[in-house]
Amino acid sequence: MPCGCGDTVATAVVLAADLRDCRARGLRVVRGGSLDCAGHVVAGTGIGEGIVVDRGEAALVTRCVVVDFAVGLRVRSGGDNRLEANEILGSARYGIELARSARATLVRNNLVLDSGDEGVHIGSGAVGTRIEDNEILGSHAENLYLLAVEGVRVSGNVLGQSGAAAIYVKHSSGNTFEDNLIEDRVVHLRGRSQANFFGGNTLVGAGFVFEAYEESLDVARHPGWTAPLGNRIEGGSVAGAKTCFRFAGASANLVSDVGVDDCLVAREEERGGLIAADNIVRTRSLGAVSGF
Repeated sequence: MPCGCGDTVATAVVLAADLRDCRARGLRVVRGGSLDCAGHVVAGTGIGEGIVVDRGEAALVTRCVVVDFAVGLRVRSGGDNRLEANEILGSARYGIELARSARATLVRNNLVLDSGDEGVHIGSGAVGTRIEDNEILGSHAENLYLLAVEGVRVSGNVLGQSGAAAIYVKHSSGNTFEDNLIEDRVVHLRGRSQANFFGGNTLVGAGFVFEAYEESLDVARHPGWTAPLGNRIEGGSVAGAKTCFRFAGASANLVSDVGVDDCLVAREEERGGLIAADNIVRTRSLGAVSGF
């Protein structure tokens, strides 16, 4: 029996035809289910979720073209799920969202284009995520947003043409970012973001910003100002930025062996009563660098 809008996938399914004008949801994949769209389109009307993996375990969503939902692909809880070789186009909010402490999700070789807010959003508790070899382009806000997560690996991606940061890391620690190509917007670390590692990344037209941040929480939970601490950037390059490395209230961060060109190498400033201190920046001269 062919799938229709709103159906639940509980076994291995290969989509036989496009699904058009889906309203609240395209398809739901649950434990025991996997979905191969075989290049077919799952299209919405600007609301709801295109494809949601709902508490799945080792589920695969692949070769889907997901168009015009609020959230294109969503992983809600579960573990060891994979989103591979999909195209997520024109999402009103997020292209891909990992939520409800989704564990060890692999997001690989996807195109995420023209999201209304964030291209890929990794929410609180989504540990062990791998974001590999994707193109994340044209998001209205951030292309990739990490919020209160640990143990995420981001490698081999192309990120460009976003409205805000290319990569935004907030209250997130112990994550790795390697061999990514980033154009026009900064890599931005804020708040309690510690012991993150950046290796071999190529930035064109934008640099790194490490910034103290104050949450707007109720008085009982208010943490005050917190700042990035003990993060490392090694290798790679930054070219054509106004400032390559900016530290606003952030301390004890290390930059080593990064090629720089056509920028003010580093700037430190106070933020929220916190002094930027003990940041070490060691760079090398770089020739002309081309973007993508």
